[in-house]
Amino acid sequence: MAIGGLIAERLAPVAPQGPGRASALRAAPMTSARHWLAERSRGEMAAGSVIYHAPSTAFQSPGGGENQLIQTGRYLEAQGVPVRPFCPWTDRLDRSRLLHLFGMSREGLQLARVARAKGVPVVLSPICWIEPRAMAALATDPIGRLANRTKWRLKALVPQWPSWRRELLRTADAILPNSAAEGEQLVRWFGADPRRIRPVPNGVEERFARAEASHFRAIHGPGDFVLYVGRIEPRKNVLGLIEGVHATGLPLVVLGDALPGYEGYAEECRRAGWGFTRWLPRVDHDDPVLESAYAAARVLALPSWFETPGLVALEAALAGTAVVVTPHGCTREYFGSRVGYARPDRPSEIARAVAQAWADGPDPCLSEHVGRHYPWSEVARRTAEAYEQVTR
Repeated sequence: MAIGGLIAERLAPVAPQGPGRASALRAAPMTSARHWLAERSRGEMAAGSVIYHAPSTAFQSPGGGENQLIQTGRYLEAQGVPVRPFCPWTDRLDRSRLLHLFGMSREGLQLARVARAKGVPVVLSPICWIEPRAMAALATDPIGRLANRTKWRLKALVPQWPSWRRELLRTADAILPNSAAEGEQLVRWFGADPRRIRPVPNGVEERFARAEASHFRAIHGPGDFVLYVGRIEPRKNVLGLIEGVHATGLPLVVLGDALPGYEGYAEECRRAGWGFTRWLPRVDHDDPVLESAYAAARVLALPSWFETPGLVALEAALAGTAVVVTPHGCTREYFGSRVGYARPDRPSEIARAVAQAWADGPDPCLSEHVGRHYPWSEVARRTAEAYEQVTR
């Protein structure tokens, strides 16, 4: 069987129990992400827990990957799986059921080596997308662009070439990419074993289906707008979005903070958005302002250099908002023809897609599609199945 077929076979369509979206989106006990992390990190680790690990700097500027970790853990607990965010000072891998790594990092590789030496299974959620044209475009100098192009051309020719990412993928007993397309990339670029790949999609919380615009409008006033939610950094293409929206004459709201180290880029964005862009600081993912902002927006725009697929796009779609996203990444696998697409390096294309979404409104099937296919409860079920397979 071809690689793509082998991987796609494991991403069978979700068949939620019950007749409608509400039954598919079974909610986990609601506690704030910050509280959940703090509570689960206290005291002694319970023997047999699943240890969760992310790079040490991950939660200093949290985004979609960090939210994926938290929501997966919360919903797994609702299904009876004990979860422990890794504390290197007190936790011992040999007392755990398995190690689940979120994101690919050298730090994670070191821990995976220890786990394998102790006979502890390793599960990896790579949260990885390789987009050579993005890496070339985002390089800050011509030499960097040339180096990036050369590196990934060689990778494509020789995926078995040694690297820490290749070793990490070989160390994992199960690899859980967020899409079949991501899994195929891991095979193509790093020679990952397709038999270990079990795609598990990203998820969305039920609360976004009940989002109402009134809370956001009571704070920030009435009126339609285009919304961007996320970190302000070049990969998210906030400057390109601003240029595109400027051409439409529509108002834009940016909800998020600069990624550390990109304060200069954020200032450039502010200058470009003068007169039509409103800047709001980042809010915690559990803040009701977030879901209300989605409901109040006329269009959610995320024309990044790539997305896998972008949790904010899933959340806004479930809230009933029209969505425009990048075609780079696995967005088409999630949304099909139900959203607009705009390439990040084409401001005129961004302008057309945003204006079209503004005029047409959301696809009538978009919210139902997202709610039916991507509830966190289903993500947790598939993840638990992977755990069972590697611990038999």
